[in-house]
Amino acid sequence: MELVLFILERVVPNQSRLLVLTIALLLGVAALVQLISGGSDSNAPSTATSLTEKVEPLVNNSTLSSIPESTLTNTPTSSPVTTTVTTAAPKPLSVTSTEKGSMTISGYGNNVIDVGENWPNFRTAIYRSETSNSDLLIELRDDQVTVTSFGYSDSRWPVQGIRWLDDATQGVKEIAVSASAGWEINLMPDAFLWTQQIDAGNAPQPEDFLLFSSQGLTFVGSQQHPSAEGIGDLMVYNACEGPCKEGNTNWVFQLDPDCSSVPAVFVREVGNPFFERISLSNSGLGEQPLEVALRPYEWLQVLTHCQWSATPTTD
Repeated sequence: MELVLFILERVVPNQSRLLVLTIALLLGVAALVQLISGGSDSNAPSTATSLTEKVEPLVNNSTLSSIPESTLTNTPTSSPVTTTVTTAAPKPLSVTSTEKGSMTISGYGNNVIDVGENWPNFRTAIYRSETSNSDLLIELRDDQVTVTSFGYSDSRWPVQGIRWLDDATQGVKEIAVSASAGWEINLMPDAFLWTQQIDAGNAPQPEDFLLFSSQGLTFVGSQQHPSAEGIGDLMVYNACEGPCKEGNTNWVFQLDPDCSSVPAVFVREVGNPFFERISLSNSGLGEQPLEVALRPYEWLQVLTHCQWSATPTTD
C-alpha cells in the first residue's frame, strides 16, 4: 500500500490522485474478500465430515425391525379379508336302551363305541344314514378283529339296510363307524320286529310273506299288500301266512334305473344254517328286473345300496 502511495505522489497529477486512490482502495477490498472466501472453501470438506460423524440416524436398526415393511416402502396394502365358514355342529353320540331289550346308537361322522359290557343277545341290526350322497360303513369288532361289516360308501341314496347277527357276533366288544353325516344303528333281540308288529295290531293277511328291511318287518304278497318298497339291504322269509298256495315263489325286484351296482344275492335253504351266494342270469340293472325263485321256508338276502321294489308271485 505504501508503494502505491509513493507512485501516486511522483507520477499521477494532483487532480487525479484522489480518483486513483479510490480505485486502489476498492481493489484492495476486493482482494481481501477473495482471500477470505478461498479460505472457507478449503475448510468445507472437513466441516462436512465432522457433522456426519456427530449426527445420529433418525431411525436405527431396532426401530426398522418393528415398523411394517409397507410403511418403509410406501407400498399401499389392501385390508385383510375375513371369511366366516359356518358348519353344522356334530351331533353328540347317543346310546339308549329299552325295557324290551333293544338298543339305539346314533351319532355323526366317525366314532368307535365300546359295547363290550352292554352287548346282550342281539340278533338284528338296522342301520340308517340321514342324507343322500353320503357313506356309512359299520364294523363289529372283537378284540380289534372285525367279525362282520356292512354299509356302503358314496351312495346316491341314504345308506340303510338290515342284517342278521349270528353266533359269531356275540363276542363283539366295539362298533367302529365311518360316516360323513348323521347315522343311527338299532340293535334288537330275536323276534323283536315280529313282536313289534303284533303288539301294534298289524297281523299278516292270508298269502302274506315276511320282508325285513330298514323299515322293519313288512307283510307283502296278499291283495292288501301286493308289493313293498325300500332302500338298501333286505331279507325275505319265504313262508306264506295261510291259507296260501303250495309251491315255489318267484320274487321280482325292480331296482332304480340309476342303480349301477349288481346286487349280491344269498339264499339259505331249509336245514342249512348259512347263507350261500347264488348267481343269476339277469343282473337287475337298468330296466331289467331281478328275479329269484324260492322254495317254501327258504331265506333270501339281497345286498344292495339302491332303491328297490319287491313283488312275490306264486306258481
